[in-house]
Amino acid sequence: MTLKGYFRWFEENWPKVGIIVGIFLTVYLAVLVLPGNPLLFALLMYTPLYILHETEEYIIPGGFARFVNRNIYKTDPENGLVDTSAIFWINMIVWIFLPLSGLQAVKDLTQAAFLPYFVIFQAVVHLIIGIIGKRFFNPGMISAWLVHVPWGIWTIWLLVQAGVITNPYWNGYLRDGLLINLALPIAGLFLWIRYKRRQHA
Repeated sequence: MTLKGYFRWFEENWPKVGIIVGIFLTVYLAVLVLPGNPLLFALLMYTPLYILHETEEYIIPGGFARFVNRNIYKTDPENGLVDTSAIFWINMIVWIFLPLSGLQAVKDLTQAAFLPYFVIFQAVVHLIIGIIGKRFFNPGMISAWLVHVPWGIWTIWLLVQAGVITNPYWNGYLRDGLLINLALPIAGLFLWIRYKRRQHA
C-alpha cells in the first residue's frame, strides 16, 4: 500500500484507531503519571477522554455529523455542510491541539489550565445544539456531561489546590476555554462557504 493509500485508510478509520490510542494512553498515564502527579495526570487525560467523546459522536451510537447536517444546518444528512473530510480535519486539529497542550503542562501547568473549562463549555455547546436541533441526547452529549464535566470540575479543584488557580469561577483560563469554543461559529462559517462552493462546483 502506498503512503497515500495509508492516509486514505486512516482518514476513513481514524475513530477506530482513536479507541486503541485512547486505551493505550489511559493505561500508560494511570500507571506512570497518576501515582506521582494526579494534577498532571488529570491534564494529560484530556486527550483520551476526548477520544472517548469522539467515539460516542462517530461510532457508538455515532451520527453526530448527520444530526448537525439535518437538524442544525438543514442540509443533506450524508453530504451536507459537515462532510467526511470536514469531520476528519476538525478532529485531527483536536488530536494535535490537546496532546500538545497536555505536554506543555509537564513543564508548566498553566499551559493546560484552560482544558477543564474548554471541555465544560463543549458540554454546554452540546446542550445548546441539542435544544436548537430538537434532539436533546445528541451524539456526544452523554460523554460530555457524564465524563467531561465531572473530570473538568475535579481538574479545576486540583488546580486550585496546587495554587495554579485562585478563583475557579473567573480567571484567564476560563476565558481562554470559552474563546476557543466561541471559535466554533467561525469554523461553521468557513464550512458554510465551502459547502456553497461544493454545490456550485
